[in-house]
This record gives sequence, structure tokens and C-alpha cells, in this order.
Amino acid sequence: MTIALVHGVPETSAVWDLLVEELVALGHDEPLRLSPPGFGAPVPDGWATTVHDYEAWLVGELEDIGRPVDLVGHNWGGGHVLNVAMARPDLVRSWVADVVGVLDEDYVWDDLA
Repeated sequence: MTIALVHGVPETSAVWDLLVEELVALGHDEPLRLSPPGFGAPVPDGWATTVHDYEAWLVGELEDIGRPVDLVGHNWGGGHVLNVAMARPDLVRSWVADVVGVLDEDYVWDDLA
């Protein structure tokens, strides 16, 4: 079982340090930490920063793994997870995101977002 963690904005993969420590202590393999382009990973040439670019980025990362993963998304990364879970469920064994509320038409991002 592979766990893949996708962080939000403006964070880095360090946001997962305590969770990774706990998972490893419980006997899990160290999860993969996937950093979105521009937030801990380089920005590819021609990157337009659209929702479709981020979806394609995460799909590519998961396709490279070669088997379905347990996908975890936090904050803006949770939105990427939602998009991939809907578009490419074949890449995902299970998923969780802490931003499902963004789908509510009355949702308002915080001022920093």
C-alpha cells in the first residue's frame, strides 16, 4: 500500500512531518510527499497554473507510481485530490481531503488564500 500526501498553499511538504513520523512508527512505509509545482517543486515550462494543469500534474505523478494509492490532500492540495479522484479513480485506492466544503456554493476562502 502506498500513501501519497499532497500539501496545500503556501506550504511545503514539511507540513506532513508529524503525520509521517506517526505512520512510520505504526509500521507503514514512509508516504510519498507530492509538492505541487510552484510550492516545493519546480514550475514546468509553459505552466499556466490552471486547475487543469494541477490535475494533469497529479495524474502524472500517480501514473508514475504504477499502482493505485491512498491519496491524502490538505488545503489546496485537497482540491487537487478531489479533481483526480473524480477524473481518474483508477489511480486511487482510497482518498481523503480536508476541503470538501469548497464545493458548497457559499464557501468563502480565508483572507490569506
